[in-house]
Amino acid sequence: MKKLSTLLLSLALAGGAQAGPRHWISTHKRFLAMEGAALGAGAVDYAGLNHCRKFNEVERCRSGYGAAYASWGLTVGLNTVVLPAISEGCWKDGNGKYCYIFAYTGSSAQLGFGINQWLKHSKPETEFPAAKEKHK
Repeated sequence: MKKLSTLLLSLALAGGAQAGPRHWISTHKRFLAMEGAALGAGAVDYAGLNHCRKFNEVERCRSGYGAAYASWGLTVGLNTVVLPAISEGCWKDGNGKYCYIFAYTGSSAQLGFGINQWLKHSKPETEFPAAKEKHK
């Protein structure tokens, strides 16, 4: 109990009042833009995946039956955690020329893939008449 009270007292007395949420937001705009792009692309991809699976055959959508949502979660995790960490490390090393490739490539690919999933439509059965005649 004594250690807990010492910890809480040190946290209450530590740091200045200038390091609030507004200060953090103003100093981390690039990070917030990367996270916003990743979460926005993840939301579009999720909506596209749900739309595709609802209105089409499941085989036409990403990952077929099994791992559609697992692959979506893996992609969102990669774009939300891994790629921003790599790009922030790149910027801290002073190699700012190519860091935006790490920051936004995964998000833009996921956004495009979500739009692709949304626009998929089931093919009508009359699209391949030669195949039907062959099986008669």
